[in-house]
This record gives sequence, structure tokens and C-alpha cells, in this order.
Amino acid sequence: MTEAAAPLKKIAEGREAEMFEWGEGRVLRLYRSGWDRGDAVSQALLLETVASLGVRVPATFGTVEVEGRQGLVLERLGGPDLLTEIGSKPWKMFAMGRVWGRLHAQLNTKLAPTELETTRSRYRRMIQQSPLVPDEFRPPAIARLDTLPDGDRLVHGDMHPANIMRTDGDFAVIDWSNVTRGPAEADYIRSYVMGTVGDVPPGSPLLVRMFADLGRKVVRGFYDRAYRKVLKPDAQAVEAWRLPVLTGRLAEGIEPERRALLKLIGEILH
Repeated sequence: MTEAAAPLKKIAEGREAEMFEWGEGRVLRLYRSGWDRGDAVSQALLLETVASLGVRVPATFGTVEVEGRQGLVLERLGGPDLLTEIGSKPWKMFAMGRVWGRLHAQLNTKLAPTELETTRSRYRRMIQQSPLVPDEFRPPAIARLDTLPDGDRLVHGDMHPANIMRTDGDFAVIDWSNVTRGPAEADYIRSYVMGTVGDVPPGSPLLVRMFADLGRKVVRGFYDRAYRKVLKPDAQAVEAWRLPVLTGRLAEGIEPERRALLKLIGEILH
């Protein structure tokens, strides 16, 4: 691991990390302080594993440390991400929704490596450990998880338009911090929930922030249709995963989403 020697120029950011220029054709994904999934070495290994399954992801070029923060040097993709593209060219939201759904379904058809944590295990850990989950919600969510199968598909865990980038006439999927092995339905309902109540990421275009509610509804509809053309999720399995997925999202502590998530969970339970 090496230390950065010059001031960095930020080019993008998310809740987990910031992105900076890093020489010719490369970027630095610098994890925010205190982020418990910010192990750059393990992320590099994950990206290599996912790439071996035939999924287009950024190539990796080692790790660095900047002011005590871990960073991963990655291939600089052509860009932009789909959310930025929607913000600058809103008439493309229909096409971008279709790209989102198609890529996600294709990803969910892949058999996941057995060494990945299961989706059930990850949600159990999040729900049990987070103080942000109300006490009355935790037991029923855990009980529901106990009834669900482990599954064996590649689950991205955060598949939304800001994590899909245009590059070389194709698209690449980024941000694999939440990848697990589980049922496709768990990943599908997670993305559907984010397309319903998800707060726009930091740095999102002004147009996206202004018309977030309408845009989410439109893009989500095209996402859903495109996903189902490739992979038809089992309706009962989707419904069974809804409670733990909503509760897990609540555990992440995204304040603008909290009221809507509490309402949706309460409707399921009551």
C-alpha cells in the first residue's frame, strides 16, 4: 500500500467513498473514515472474482492510503453513470431504465462463488446490530429471514443507476461492497425498493434532485419490465424478502428515507 503524494481532484462521491483522479486512465476510490466495509484489499479481490464470472467491472491496480483512509485504484471508465445521464438528458430515462433492468437480471443469473457471504447472513447481521432498527421490527424481520433459503445467485446488493457506468460502447457495474450469494428475488426487491423510496446519492444532478419522485416512478417501471424479460422473479419469494430488505435498508441510516421505510414496514406488520 502506498501513500498519495499530491493533492487530489475529486470527480464524484457516494455515501461510502469519494472518487478522485489518479493518473492516466485511472481513478482512486477513497473510502470514507469509519466505513466498516472499506477494506480496499478485499474489494479488489471481490472485483477480480466478479470479473471472472463474465461481468464487466472496473479493472483494479492496487491500493493506497491517504490520511489514514484506504483507497483502491481502479480503471477510469468512460462514463457517465446512468443517473448522471438521466440528469443531463432526461428524455433518456426510458432507455436507461431498460439498461438498468437488463443488466441487473443478467447479473442475477450468474452462479455466485461459494466463499461469498450469504444474503441472509448479511441482512441478519445488519438488522441485529443496527440501533436504528426499532425493537418491535427486529424480531419479525429475523424470523422471516429464518424461513428463507440461502440461494446461490450473484447478488449485487446496491444495483441502481448511479452504479452503472457507460464505457467503450457498453456498460460496467461498479460499487460491489454489498455483494453476496443469495436468491435473485432478494436483489430484485432491494433495487425495486430503492427505485421507490431511495434517496438520491450525494452529488446527483440538480434535475435529478428536483424531479426525483416522478423520475423514480418512470425509471422503475422500465427497469421492472426489462428485468422480467430476462429473468422472471418468483412473486411469493419477492414478497417474502420485502420485510427483511426494508428493515435492512432502515439499518443503513439514510435519514431522508426513514419515514417512508417505517411506514412500509409498519404496513407489512400490521
